[in-house]
Amino acid sequence: MVDNKPAMNMPELLVFTKPLTSGFVLAEGWRLAFYLGENFAPSLSRSNPWLVAIGTLLVAALCVVYVFNRGIHVIAERMIRSFRLDLFIALAVGVWINILVSPMLAKFHRVFQSADPHWAPLVLLLLSATLLSTLFRYYLPKSRRRDHQLYFLADEEIDNEAEDLFESKSQAKSFAETVLASGAHGGLIFGVDGPWGIGKTSFINLAERHWAKAEDKAIVCRFEPLRYASEPDLVERLIRDLSAAIKRTVFAPEFRPAASRYSRLIKGKADFSFLGFRLSLEPSQETVDELLDDINEVLRRINRRVIIVVDDLDRLDAKTVNNVLFATRQTFKLSQATYILCYDTEVLAENHEESSRAREFLEKFVTVKLSLFVDSSRIRDFLRRDWQRIENQLGSIPSDTMVKLGSVLTELSNILDGDNAAKYLPLVGDLRKVKRFVNAMLLMQIEKSDLGRTDFYERDLINLMLLHLHYPGLFRRIYAEETEGRKGIFSVHREFGEDEFKNSKEFSAGLDKHPETAAFLLKQLFDVQTLGLNSATGLEEDVLRSRACFNEDSFRNLEGYLKLIVRVATPEPRETFVLYQEAVEKVRSGTSVPSILESPDFSLDQGEHAHDQFWRVLVNRSHDFTDVVAEDSINTLIEYLPRYSFISSDDLSLRQRSIYSLLRLLDRAGWGRTSGHRLPNSRDNIVEVAWRIFGEQSHQNKGILQRLTNDDRGVLGWYDLMLFRLHCSADRQGQLHNLHSALIVYSDMDAETSGLVSSLAITGMRRLSQEVFSLFRQTFIDPRRNFYSEALAVSDKELLGDALFASLEMGSGDPREAEQMPTDLSEKLSAYRNYFRSFVIYQLSNTSPPKGSGVGCGYYDEDGSADCAGIAAAMNEYVFNVCFDPSIDPDNVIHFVNHCLSNLSSPFMSGSFEEGYIPTKAGLPGGLDPVEMGRYWRKHSKTILQYFHDGGDKKVYTPSYIAFYHEDLPKVFEVLEELAQDAESEDVEPN
Repeated sequence: MVDNKPAMNMPELLVFTKPLTSGFVLAEGWRLAFYLGENFAPSLSRSNPWLVAIGTLLVAALCVVYVFNRGIHVIAERMIRSFRLDLFIALAVGVWINILVSPMLAKFHRVFQSADPHWAPLVLLLLSATLLSTLFRYYLPKSRRRDHQLYFLADEEIDNEAEDLFESKSQAKSFAETVLASGAHGGLIFGVDGPWGIGKTSFINLAERHWAKAEDKAIVCRFEPLRYASEPDLVERLIRDLSAAIKRTVFAPEFRPAASRYSRLIKGKADFSFLGFRLSLEPSQETVDELLDDINEVLRRINRRVIIVVDDLDRLDAKTVNNVLFATRQTFKLSQATYILCYDTEVLAENHEESSRAREFLEKFVTVKLSLFVDSSRIRDFLRRDWQRIENQLGSIPSDTMVKLGSVLTELSNILDGDNAAKYLPLVGDLRKVKRFVNAMLLMQIEKSDLGRTDFYERDLINLMLLHLHYPGLFRRIYAEETEGRKGIFSVHREFGEDEFKNSKEFSAGLDKHPETAAFLLKQLFDVQTLGLNSATGLEEDVLRSRACFNEDSFRNLEGYLKLIVRVATPEPRETFVLYQEAVEKVRSGTSVPSILESPDFSLDQGEHAHDQFWRVLVNRSHDFTDVVAEDSINTLIEYLPRYSFISSDDLSLRQRSIYSLLRLLDRAGWGRTSGHRLPNSRDNIVEVAWRIFGEQSHQNKGILQRLTNDDRGVLGWYDLMLFRLHCSADRQGQLHNLHSALIVYSDMDAETSGLVSSLAITGMRRLSQEVFSLFRQTFIDPRRNFYSEALAVSDKELLGDALFASLEMGSGDPREAEQMPTDLSEKLSAYRNYFRSFVIYQLSNTSPPKGSGVGCGYYDEDGSADCAGIAAAMNEYVFNVCFDPSIDPDNVIHFVNHCLSNLSSPFMSGSFEEGYIPTKAGLPGGLDPVEMGRYWRKHSKTILQYFHDGGDKKVYTPSYIAFYHEDLPKVFEVLEELAQDAESEDVEPN
């Protein structure tokens, strides 16, 4: 009968040598320390016993802290749990040997016995300094640790369930339990299959957390072959990583000799020279299998299983993949091991000439395979709301940036809800690709382009960005052919005299040459059949001016898209946000916001930058504010608005951005707050946002509408109010769901808060618009105050704000802010006076329905829900019969003329690029009724023409252009004549 019992291994002498030597050295060290201390003892006896006791305790404490931080207690625990009594015996034998040989070392010992007594404190001082230095360096980095400044979304695998956005934790738990329950035997390999970016590493991290809970049963070894792809022998590296993982968990000294023996085994014969003689050492006849038997025997003895995870297998070339699989096969002798391979089968198959054989090759190794998938609904939910909840990653992104990015991501989520969702999944089908898309928008600084008020069609912008990210060569070709006034093969064209839009023959013929997904994006952007643009008849002008497929001389839409994506503005400097993060933490702890802003670090005398950063961080971290903190933050922001500058160079001013911050504060922290917790998101709770706005219930006499337009805020406060009102409109897709719902519920507790966006916007904005106009009527219309006259009287300080006014007046403050101002400051101030005056009048009088840019205040009646533009009629009556009426004040005609010159149409809107900004019948009223303007001109034209008979050399400044009286007034008068004729036709009653 054959005995299959394995042969007994020889004992590892090196394993016993170490504790034997350690025992000898420890005993000798103790003996020598005793001799030195004995010499110094008489000096201590003459010292103060309390000082001696304190010094002894300090040194003892220092030693204890040092060994504790070195993890001696953990190592000791592992040694005790290993039950290696033989090693403890070897340690004791080392001490015994020292006792036996001590007589032989008597001469050596006498040197220490007769040494100067001061050697003892010197050695002790040196030892203490060494330990203190080590401890100081260990704790210093922790005390200086700072929060990271994340402006972009980092592509990092998750480590805990709180970061699991795609709900993979239940599947990971089930997989982990299956691996533990499967039992360990040679050859069992689990495969985790999924495409790049699906989250295989994150999945294993979640599973490892469950394995960690069973650490008395399993040890996890993470083997990353990508790090060792250039090494010739991956089996050695795998054994080394396996040994290190086991030694971190249990006390098993056999592993180091085993690894060393394996290293000698693979290196073969070793040669060395000594005194001119060359010697050669041959390796032992031990095999790899025998070494693995040793490791396996230790695992059995300590009753532990090893889970070996091989990650990123699909990132290696075909040869290295074979080496890894061979290394895995070589270690099958480890019966206590379970293997998990992470890979993408399709990528591995691409690395082989015959994909079918590659798949069969994988099947030979993988015993059990788990495939990972991400539902498109998970991606959709992340795009709509979950991405904003990653507070630590988006803590430094401005609030207005998040609002504007939200509209693009919402549109992308709508795409994933549509019929073409499957075709977009290769581009945004996993979290890594979604993060790249978000980062691309942040890099573009897309927040500087208010997409709701431009002609960019968001879906076309998304498709072009996806081309830019995934097919850069194709995107570069489009850019080269369709910019600098050129017209290439991609944009559609229409032959002269034809009504049909067509694609170029080169475009249609070249679609099949591109990858399938790239061809799909090209069709979504430019194919006339896909876009339904075969005929120009009945095609709305907004389509011609917005879709990326048009790049005609008068509609350079595609070039505009390409410039937006490619011409990246200088990103905001990466500054340290520690000051602002700490300030927000103080606010959380009870420090008032005004006291923070009035501190020296936030003084407006030094510029607005500190305030800007503070509000950004505070708003982004306001989701868990208590009622006291939320109330203090909202009130302080409102109070500080007039102190911030209305002037900006190329971006929104701090005063404008603060309106966005106020909206987000209301939406996130303006309702349902208590001193201890937040109330649930319900109609009864979110309506508090509306109470804050209108000043009702617990917010009586503190309404935001009234506070924004208090007399002490001047006429400029009406700009704040109108901008606040505009961005409350749900059709602008500002993702202020709680605020939008509160306005609807405030009007009707039974009204629906979900459904068609345009209907929600009309309902939610009605009461708000009526209340705003009521305040305007009480302030200006009923007292017959001229808004235009008072707007011209706004002081420079009101426009500049405290910080910029001080820096310009005193030559101090933040130099960056002063450098933004033009040489002729008066021109810019005049332009902004015209701008805010036109904005207020336009918002009050225009009758625009909800089409993405907000509902006009003039769309509604002064009361009721008929929505027959009663407010617009009242505004026209006020403007033409009070503000522009020359019978009240002859200079009122100047307000009328300046109003017309401030509303010239841009070349993009008028289509007249050669003439620049020109007056048109559509643009000249600036939100007012063109019929009423025609009637006004018919009534007062003689007076106005006489007043401006010679034109003069006056100018009207706007943020976009400068209008000249002598050059532009004749054109304005011609358009006014046309409006007068239209009004006359309107007034003629039919026979």
